[in-house]
Amino acid sequence: MTAQNRAVNEDELWWQTLADGPLLLALFDAGECLRQANASYRQAWGLAADSSPGWLEMVEAAQRAGVGPVDVPERRGRMVQRGYEQAWRDGRRLWWVEQRTPEGGLALTGVDISALAGPRPLTGQLLSAQAGRELLQALLADPRAWPLSVATLAPEADPAELLARTRGEDGCMRLDDGRLLVMLPSTGPAQAAALGERLGALTLTEAIWGESAAALIVRA
Repeated sequence: MTAQNRAVNEDELWWQTLADGPLLLALFDAGECLRQANASYRQAWGLAADSSPGWLEMVEAAQRAGVGPVDVPERRGRMVQRGYEQAWRDGRRLWWVEQRTPEGGLALTGVDISALAGPRPLTGQLLSAQAGRELLQALLADPRAWPLSVATLAPEADPAELLARTRGEDGCMRLDDGRLLVMLPSTGPAQAAALGERLGALTLTEAIWGESAAALIVRA
């Protein structure tokens, strides 16, 4: 086996090892077209398994679909390497490292840092949909918040009355469909059921370890 073939095989082994992992991995060519990406990256951007869009096309499609980063990504520079934090619409906070390849392309690695993203949004107040998703994602990523359930209330429920009945550690947000959602961290199923009844909840949903805030909200 030649040194070149050995290097190719090592690259393939590296990619296969990380392809199904939690890291978000992508490789763009010098023309900013996507050449490789693992499942986590494609899922985050709402990309089909065989698609190879350009960067600007990707960003515009994500904005139309309501996925991807909260703010429009800044235009890419020619820096050899840089790292930055980014808030995503699904409530996650991702840390990205971008590195230029010798051919002029760009290799990206992203990692979910929701549990380490600093102070959680304040509890004791009605949060917006985005702030609420960020709090819920932080709770989902924090082992100390488990077991975790969420309760939903009708859109006409009075937020002030609801907040007066919640605990100090609970979070409350208004969903896009108008319903109110209360997060119940460190709460077992029996206690969550009792709290849900006291709050007048329509539904009570227990979180599943590993799911995202967006997925839990869909189930709620």
